[in-house]
Amino acid sequence: MNQGQIQTLQQMLRTAHQAVVDATDGIAEGEARQVPAAGEWTVAQLLAHIAEIQYFWMEKAALITKEDDPNITRSDVENDRRVAAVTDHAGDPLDQLVTELATANESAIAATGNIPQEDLATLGHRGEDNPITVEGVIQFLAVHMEEHARQITTSRRLISG
Repeated sequence: MNQGQIQTLQQMLRTAHQAVVDATDGIAEGEARQVPAAGEWTVAQLLAHIAEIQYFWMEKAALITKEDDPNITRSDVENDRRVAAVTDHAGDPLDQLVTELATANESAIAATGNIPQEDLATLGHRGEDNPITVEGVIQFLAVHMEEHARQITTSRRLISG
C-alpha cells in the first residue's frame, strides 16, 4: 500500500459526510424531529448517531494498531453509550447537530491521517470469527455513514408523504 491509500480513505470519509449533508439539505427543525415510521429514528437521532459512530469506529481502528487482534465488537457498555449519545443529543438544535457531525468527520479524517501506512492491514476482529483490518474499519465507517444518508432521504420522503 502507498500513502495514496490513506488519502483514499480520507476521501471516502469526506464523501460519506457530504452524502449526509446533502440528504439533510433544507430540512427544517420540525421535520428533523418527526418519526418517519414506527420504530424508526428521526433525522435528528440519525445525525446524533452518525456523529457518534465516527468517533467510535476511529477509536476501534486505532485500537487495532495498539493491541494484538482485539475484538472491536461493541460491548454492552458501548451500546449503552451509543443509545445515550442518540438520546442525549437528538434534541439539540439542528445547526448544532450539523456542526457536531462536521467536527466528528474532521476528527475521523485527521485520525485516519495519523495511522501509519503499514498499520492499515493490521487485523482485529468483530465477534467470534470475523476478521477486519484497520482499513476495513474505516471503509465500513464510510459505507455505514452513506447507508444512513440514504436512510435520511427515505425518512424525509416518508415524512413529506
